[in-house]
Amino acid sequence: MPAGPAIATCVKKDSDAAKIGRNDQSRSRRRRRAAGVPRERILVLLAEDPTLDARNPRRGQVFLHANGDQSEKDDVALDGGADGAFEEFADADYVGDEVTPELVRVVLSGRHDPRTPRSKRLESTDTSNVFVYLTGHGGDEFLKFHDADELSANEVADALAEMRAKRRYGRLVLMVDTCQAGSLFNYLDAKTTPRVLGIASAKVGENAYAGSSDADAGVAYADRFTEAAVEWLERAEPDATWGDFADALDRAPTRSTLTIHDGAWATADWRTMPLRAFFGAPDGHRLSAWPPPRVAGAR
Repeated sequence: MPAGPAIATCVKKDSDAAKIGRNDQSRSRRRRRAAGVPRERILVLLAEDPTLDARNPRRGQVFLHANGDQSEKDDVALDGGADGAFEEFADADYVGDEVTPELVRVVLSGRHDPRTPRSKRLESTDTSNVFVYLTGHGGDEFLKFHDADELSANEVADALAEMRAKRRYGRLVLMVDTCQAGSLFNYLDAKTTPRVLGIASAKVGENAYAGSSDADAGVAYADRFTEAAVEWLERAEPDATWGDFADALDRAPTRSTLTIHDGAWATADWRTMPLRAFFGAPDGHRLSAWPPPRVAGAR
């Protein structure tokens, strides 16, 4: 399917998220819904709709796995909730040509036109956990939109710095699945973008790769990194941490090098942070206390 970017933003009380992708976008949204994030707290910006792509032999459907189970439960065009029930696919909040680098900056920074409804805004605060997932065609310090516009690494850093200045996140995880994905972290630092963790599918100078092609569609349904991430999350234990996630992706056969940027994190060890607690699952507070309590006398 075409690799047009998309961005989804998910907000749950003290937890938010954002993402850019194609079928990868739908997979990530399904995973966040299963983790307990309600649909009304997810924004989706989708430059191209894979369900309507001319090369899709099953119009209106997109499946998690190439050449695999292509039943209702595997169809990411249906919105699977935390209770296992399926709802009709919720349309993207922003679609097509309106999805631009400037729109991404607007959504993250909150610089909307006053007429923009609340349902299309990221309403996060300084107590929010924010997850940003970007995927599509990329290169050294850029993510491409519509094969024309680009979101640069400088613009990513500026947008996150503006979010921090406006108290729009408490902790933020930025995950990128593109070629040379790690280059988008080049301008993040502990002073202007503190408490930001970067996770990238490929290091600078390295490609990221598509997964297996589907026999009917003739193209891959997802990139290797995204596929590995979703499959691991589907099997993860309730108390799994970001460290467990990173270790699993480091071992996954993605043909590229996992890159972690934690120089801007500058808080308690990110590896111990429970995933479900980060995403705001109802039972997250029972899984683990995070950050871990300070030891008397420790610095």
